[in-house]
Amino acid sequence: MIDVKNLHKSFGALQVLRGIDLHVDRGDVVSIIGPSGSGKSTLLRSINLLETATSGEIWVDSKLITRPDPSLHPGENLQEITKAHYQDPYALRRKVGMVFQHFNLFPHKTVLENMIYAPVTVLKLPREQAVEKARALLESVGMLEKIDVYPGTLSGGQTQRVAIARALAMEPDVMLFDEPTSALDPEMVKEVLDVIKRLAGSGMTMLLVTHEMGFAREVSDRICFLDEGRLIEDAPPEIFFSTPKSERARIFLDKVL
Repeated sequence: MIDVKNLHKSFGALQVLRGIDLHVDRGDVVSIIGPSGSGKSTLLRSINLLETATSGEIWVDSKLITRPDPSLHPGENLQEITKAHYQDPYALRRKVGMVFQHFNLFPHKTVLENMIYAPVTVLKLPREQAVEKARALLESVGMLEKIDVYPGTLSGGQTQRVAIARALAMEPDVMLFDEPTSALDPEMVKEVLDVIKRLAGSGMTMLLVTHEMGFAREVSDRICFLDEGRLIEDAPPEIFFSTPKSERARIFLDKVL
């Protein structure tokens, strides 16, 4: 489903990602954890093309969404690789939904208008069909009663649930969550995690950057631990949390558990 190959990302002299290799199968739920500044959010933003990789490749559904990296294809014809595998990345990105830490709803649009904007303008869905889909999705996250209000009247947890429903309105194959509960008051965290848990149980492919270790252990198929831009460990949660292989992961878990 997703293949990240030798991904590097730098901002000037600052190296944020240092050769990330990651494979995600369809239906996998992968939690990405690690200390602040380890490159977790940059990895997600690179997969969704909000950041441009410095080098390396990203493949989604066997389609290359970055330009071929010559270092990964020694002796091969890059033009032929592009012709055979490269797809308009922005068309493919429609299948990769993303939920951000700070919601990013349009404050001047009602919940309904936020929900139908992309399906109508990008997918060219008839308004009536978009409204019907919006109502169903809002009901699924317990927010149908707020369909006509503005985001400014919602709590943080309510706003994040709308943001999740809005991302789902584009019918993505993959959902990326970038610390979706870190901006919430503690009493609001559970309502958002419950929605994500239901999505995980439905078979949705998901990558989740989170500091919620208990939640990551419960819902994930794999835990990916990043430190200083490198993928240090990639293991099932029962192994990672009980017997991490690296000293760095052990130190991290001692501090957060």
